[in-house]
Parts: sequence; C-alpha cells; structure tokens
Amino acid sequence: MMPWIRRHPVSAHFILSVAIASAVVAVALVRAVLAPASAGALGRLFETVYGGPGYMNLLTIAAAIPGEPDLLTVFVFAAAPTLAALLLTARGVRESTLALLARLKPVGPDGEPGRALSLYAGLLAVYAAGLFAFDWVAGPGVNAWDRLAGFGLPVLFGAAIGLFLDEGGTLEELGWRGFAWPALLAFMRSPLNAALVLGLLHWAWHLPREVFTILGGAPLGAFLIGQLTFLVLTIALAIVAGYCVNRTGGSVLPAIMVHGGTNVWSKAMGEYVSPTFGILDLRTLIVGLAAILIIVFARKSLGLKRER
Repeated sequence: MMPWIRRHPVSAHFILSVAIASAVVAVALVRAVLAPASAGALGRLFETVYGGPGYMNLLTIAAAIPGEPDLLTVFVFAAAPTLAALLLTARGVRESTLALLARLKPVGPDGEPGRALSLYAGLLAVYAAGLFAFDWVAGPGVNAWDRLAGFGLPVLFGAAIGLFLDEGGTLEELGWRGFAWPALLAFMRSPLNAALVLGLLHWAWHLPREVFTILGGAPLGAFLIGQLTFLVLTIALAIVAGYCVNRTGGSVLPAIMVHGGTNVWSKAMGEYVSPTFGILDLRTLIVGLAAILIIVFARKSLGLKRER
C-alpha cells in the first residue's frame, strides 16, 4: 500500500480526505437516527448566529459547541484535507510534517520577501474592494457591514481577523494548497492544468455533505445548478489561490486569506445581496474575474518560478 501512496500522493490525499469527510457524515446520520434532536444542531446554530450580530465562523461555531456537542463534527469535516495531509506526511509521504507546517510562514521555502510582500498588498486591496462591492450591491439604506462588527469589534478589525476565522480557509488549506498543490506541480508541467485538477478535487470532496441536501428533498434541477456554480467557484479559487501561493514561494497563508476572505464576503455580507448575475452569486463572479485576469497576465505558469 505505501509504495502506491508514495507514487500517487494526490490520489491518496484525496481518497483519505473523502474518507474522513464521509465518516463524519456517517456519524451524523447514525446520531440523527439514535438521537433525533441532534439532527437539528446545525439548523439551530444558523438560527442563533444569524439571529444575532455575527456570522458563521470558527468563533461562533466554537461558542455553540458546549450546548451542541454534535457541532464538533463541523470542525472535523472542514479539517479533513489537512488531517489527511498530516497523516501522510507523518508517514514520510512527499515531505516531513514539519516541512508541511513550515508552509504556514508568510514566505514559502522558495519565496522572495519582496515578491511576497507585493502579493499580500494586492491581495488585501482586492479583499477590501470585494467588501465595498458587496456593500454597494446591497443598495442604499442597507448596512452590509453590520456582521463584521460582531463580538463588539470595530468593523475594520472584524474584517481583518475574518480572513483567518473561516473554518473552510483556516482548516482546509494546509491540505489543499500545502500538500496537494505542490504535489500536483511536481507531477504536471502546467500549473494552470494543476489548478483545474485541484479545483475539481476540491469540489468533489464536498459531495459527502450533500447527502443531507438530497435527503432533505432538494429539487434536482436546483441541486445540479448549485453544484455547477460551486464547481465554477472551486476552480476559480484554485487558480487564484494557486497563483498567490506561487508568488510567495509556497506559503499557504495567502490561500487561507483567499479562501477565508471570499467566505467572509458571502457569509457576513452575502445575505444582503441577491443573485442578480444569472446563476452566479457576487462572490463567484468576483473570484471568476480575478481568475481570468490571472490567466491573461500570468498565463499557464500562474506565477510559478521553476528551476531551469
């Protein structure tokens, strides 16, 4: 088994990530049968969070766990790609666990501080522009910034720490962009093609959670359109996040910021914005446009500097 895993680290990582996520879903289904009240934990969390001043993130989920222990599974599900990466590196697949964790530094192992600094400056500028775009689309008389001031924090500080409070960005990215992305780059000649593959894997990994959507009787047409839109988003995110990681020489930090920041747009401010762009929500539209611009200017290399 280990020889196959060492030859196919991306496949092994994806299979293990899906296995962990599926186990979480299976446990939730069993709990729903044995203790029906547990089935409403997530719904009650949404009601509590959005009935108050905040939005869904690591802090609001953690605050609800003492009264709803089943919500711990949300953390395990979100962390599945990172847990898979840690398990593989613990067995010496691709690199050591310490080398993987070192990718959380602002500048990666192959990075240049100046190049990384310019990337972070641009990233923060786009994040801020997205916040203003959501507020503008919300229309006059609506303050779309309200939820960023949750926990009594100033809006700007709430927006800044929000980059690192998202359970998706913070818990997933060490797996996706820390382990799988470098492995794909080592295997594929085109970083753009690698991003397309990782975007597809990122989308497919989420499928186990859709068991609840299907069991809830969601209309097939709406479900398929929603999945298509989400696939567009994960591929666009893979291009944008991959470019940012490449520009910093392998740091996962900008991927956490991209993933977390775009989720802040949708979770904290998206409730004020109607999907007026066909089937695309404003977040997907912005990330998609950013991905197109990156392809136009950075081309297939997505900012990667390869040794000659």
